[in-house]
Amino acid sequence: MTMSNKNKSVSNSFFQNFLFGDILWARLRMCFLMIFVGFVSTVMATWFDVVSPLQIWHDIIFPLLIVNLCVFFGLFMLRDAIETSQKDSFILIYLIILIVLVVFFVWAEFKYVVLLLTGPSVWRYLVMPLAALFCAFLAGARYVQDIYSSKYGLAALYLLASFGGIAYPEIKISEGEKQLEKGKKNRLDSIGGPGYITIRPGNVILTERLHSPAGVYSAGTFFASRFELIVLTLNLDDQHGLVPSVSAVTKDGITVTVRDVQFRYRVWSGQRVTNTAAGRSLSNPYPFTVQAIRNVAYNRTVSLKGLSSWHDAVKSVIVGSITEYIATHQLDQITAPRYVEGDPRKEIGIKLQTPGVRDRLKDTGAQLLWCDIGHFEVENKAISDQRIDTWKAGWVGNANVKRAYGEAQRIAYQEIGHAEAQAEILMSIIHAFDDIDLAKEEKDRNIRNIILMRTAQLLEALASGPGNELSPEKDIKKHGKQL
Repeated sequence: MTMSNKNKSVSNSFFQNFLFGDILWARLRMCFLMIFVGFVSTVMATWFDVVSPLQIWHDIIFPLLIVNLCVFFGLFMLRDAIETSQKDSFILIYLIILIVLVVFFVWAEFKYVVLLLTGPSVWRYLVMPLAALFCAFLAGARYVQDIYSSKYGLAALYLLASFGGIAYPEIKISEGEKQLEKGKKNRLDSIGGPGYITIRPGNVILTERLHSPAGVYSAGTFFASRFELIVLTLNLDDQHGLVPSVSAVTKDGITVTVRDVQFRYRVWSGQRVTNTAAGRSLSNPYPFTVQAIRNVAYNRTVSLKGLSSWHDAVKSVIVGSITEYIATHQLDQITAPRYVEGDPRKEIGIKLQTPGVRDRLKDTGAQLLWCDIGHFEVENKAISDQRIDTWKAGWVGNANVKRAYGEAQRIAYQEIGHAEAQAEILMSIIHAFDDIDLAKEEKDRNIRNIILMRTAQLLEALASGPGNELSPEKDIKKHGKQL
C-alpha cells in the first residue's frame, strides 16, 4: 500500500512537472507536441493512403521541422520587437539566420529527396493538426490577454515562450524600481514568470502567484516560475521623510501647526537597536525580515487615490503620534513650556520610541531611526498677540518692582546722606567752638559769626554745585583766623 502511494505521488509529480514545469520540462513539452502532431499526421496518411517512408518525411516530417524552426526564431524576433530597445534588437540577424537555414534545408531536400519520390503527396494530412494547434494557441493567447489586460502580441509571446521554454524575459531591479525599457512592455512585469530576475544589492522584491505570495528575494539572480508576478520592489537603504506641516487641536481648543517634521526610517530588521549594530555586518549590510517585507506590501491603506505607498504608511504613524501628543496637552505646554514642565520636542521623540508606536511601525514593516520636530505655530493671530501681552505683562511687572525698589533705596540713601551731612556740620561747629576764643565779652558775637559763616558756606556750596564744596573743617579754620 505504501509503495503504491509512493509510486502514485511520483507519477503525479512527473505529470505536474510535465504540464507546468519550466525550462527543460517546457522544451520537453514542445518536443512531445511536435512529435505528437507528426505522429497523428503520419497515422492519418498511412490510414487513408499507401505512402512510402520517404514520402512521409518529405510531406509531414520535413515541413514540421521547418515550422518549428520558424517558431523558434519567430519567438526571439517577436520578443525583441515588443520587449527590447531598438539598439539592442537582433531582429535582422535572426531573420537572416532563419532565411539562410530555410533556404539551405529546402535546397538540400529538393536536391537529394524530391528526385526519389514516387508516391502521391500527403502533406494535406499535416494541415489539420497544425491548424488545430494554431487555433488552440490563438485562443490561449486571447484568454491570457483577457485576464491580464495586455496586448495580444505580448500574450501570444508569453504563451508560446512559456510553453516552449525559450525566449524567457529578463528584468533588473535597482534603486527599488524595475529597470524597464521606456515605451516597451515586459511579460515578467505585466503577466509574470517564467523569466529571470536580477536584483542589485540593497534591493528586495516580493512575488506572488495567482492564489498566494510566492517568495521574498534579495540580491542575486532568480528564476520566476509560471505566473509568478513581482508585486513589490523595495530599496533597503535608509529612507528620509519630510512632513511640511501637521495641524492639531490642543487640549484647550487651540489649533497648533507643527512645521518641517523630518524623520528617517528603514525596513524592520528584527532588532530593537536602531544604529549600525542593528543586525548589520559586512556580509549582510541590508538586514531585513520576510515578515517585514510582507507587512510593507500588504499592511497599507486604500484611499480614493488608490493604494497608499509605504512612505505614506510610515508618515501616517508619525503624524498620528504627533497629533495625539498635541491633543493631550495645553497650548502653553507645547509652544511656551516652562523649564520644569519639560521640552515638548523631547517628549514627542520619547513618545515615538514607545512600544506602542514601535509596534505600529513594525506592522508597516518600518523601523524609525530618528525624528526631528521643526517648530510650532499658532495660526490665530489674536491668540499670539494675547500670549505676547501676557508674557510682556510679567516682565513689565518684574521691571516695575525692581525699579520701585531701586527708587526707594535711592531716597533712603539720600536721607542718610542728608543726616550724615547735618551731623558733619554740627561736628564742625563744635570743633570750631573749640578753636576760637569764647571769652565772655566776645561770646555772643563769635557765636553769631560762626553761624553766619557756616550759612554762607552752605549757600556757596549749593550755588557752586557738586564737587566745589569746601571741607567744613578747613573752611572753619580759614574763617576762624579771620574772626
